[in-house]
Amino acid sequence: MEIAISRTHRNRLDASHACEDIEREVSQLLCPHRMEVAGRGPLRAELYGVALHRASLLELCYGRETSIEAGDLAGQYLFRSTLAGRCELQSGGERASVSAGGMSVSSPTRAVRIRTDRDCRNLLLRIDRAALEVKLAEMLQTTLREPLEFDLAVDPSHTGAGVFQGTLRYLCALSGQIDASARANVLGPDLTQWLMTVLLTQLPHSYSDALLRGAPSPLPAHVRRARDYIDAHLGDPLPMTTLAREAGVSPRTLQNGFRDFLDTTPAAYIRERRLEAVHAALRRDPSRAVTDVLIEYGVNSFGHFARAYARRYGCLPSATARRGA
Repeated sequence: MEIAISRTHRNRLDASHACEDIEREVSQLLCPHRMEVAGRGPLRAELYGVALHRASLLELCYGRETSIEAGDLAGQYLFRSTLAGRCELQSGGERASVSAGGMSVSSPTRAVRIRTDRDCRNLLLRIDRAALEVKLAEMLQTTLREPLEFDLAVDPSHTGAGVFQGTLRYLCALSGQIDASARANVLGPDLTQWLMTVLLTQLPHSYSDALLRGAPSPLPAHVRRARDYIDAHLGDPLPMTTLAREAGVSPRTLQNGFRDFLDTTPAAYIRERRLEAVHAALRRDPSRAVTDVLIEYGVNSFGHFARAYARRYGCLPSATARRGA
């Protein structure tokens, strides 16, 4: 069975033939980028899309040789299956050539350049970065200390590549069969949760070994109480004495519990949770003043927090708000 989005979904580029128009439309659905196209004359590009919860499925073909320099991927991962033709990718020091039947992944922490031939047709699964990182943290039962980065290209012989192709085939068939009135429920949060589990367990990435080792033992009651208290009071001061009191243990015991079972410290856990909360709030309501959001989540040192935010998401909080707007 051929993998393709049902043509009951319209071609979003049907009325766009100028390079700059197509670049703008694709940027809105995928990511900001600069595109150069070989040759002259109007383009007959194709872009089909299916909206999922905090994700989307897209099929893209430019119909010409193109050179693409992706911009800010800070908010998303792009999982790409090449259905026809060939694309060349460069990300950091890595290079990959992917032909029909191959797959590649663009991670938000690494800029990527892509060259496609005239026959190249890609099917892309876009997943929200924050959602995927939260899912991974839940599976590991710990806070992520380093960015999640997938291998740029996945060998077709890799087991995960076959699973990914089967998943795309299923998504394409599902999106073409369900009634529009039921689409929001069928393609909702439960489906995205399943997709993220498939991607994290089947494709090679920087946390694959940690997942293979398995999640740590269930959290002791005092660590769980402190963690839950932090999650519910991010906007409040959270000194160690308060956390220890809420957990019913001494500060030293609580420090040791976070180190042994969450592989972090209470202070680092608070910082990561505040980074995630601010990021989600700015994307949810970009019209809010960044300062107000920082204060709401208990951030006092704006400069220090902004630097930590940039290391985590690749941009300053104000840039996240501008993108959302």
